[in-house]
Amino acid sequence: MPKKSYGRNERVGAEIARELADILQHELKDPRVKRATITEVNVSPDLKNARVYISFLTDSEEEIKQSMQGLKSAQGFLRSQLASRMKLRYTPALDLRYDALQTEAMKLDALIKKGLRTDD
Repeated sequence: MPKKSYGRNERVGAEIARELADILQHELKDPRVKRATITEVNVSPDLKNARVYISFLTDSEEEIKQSMQGLKSAQGFLRSQLASRMKLRYTPALDLRYDALQTEAMKLDALIKKGLRTDD
């Protein structure tokens, strides 16, 4: 069975995810983004663009919308912090996207629990 190569863009993506999580937790002062979690980072092959997927520990659409606005306004700060922490020729442009998977999982979990209660 051939081994899957772990390319440079995957390694850089993993490092960006770790650094962004640390920046969100310790450096960013905006209270709107305190519930943000980096779920995945996909880096382009040329390492100039990074698509960052973010989820939140809430299912309130209004809180999610405000949190995404806070992250979008802090995008330049996040990129500059990444530049100072990582040793790359080019700091990737960040494309911040909401990852609805966790929110959908919480909704499904609530529906399952509700269904189990009604079966009793």
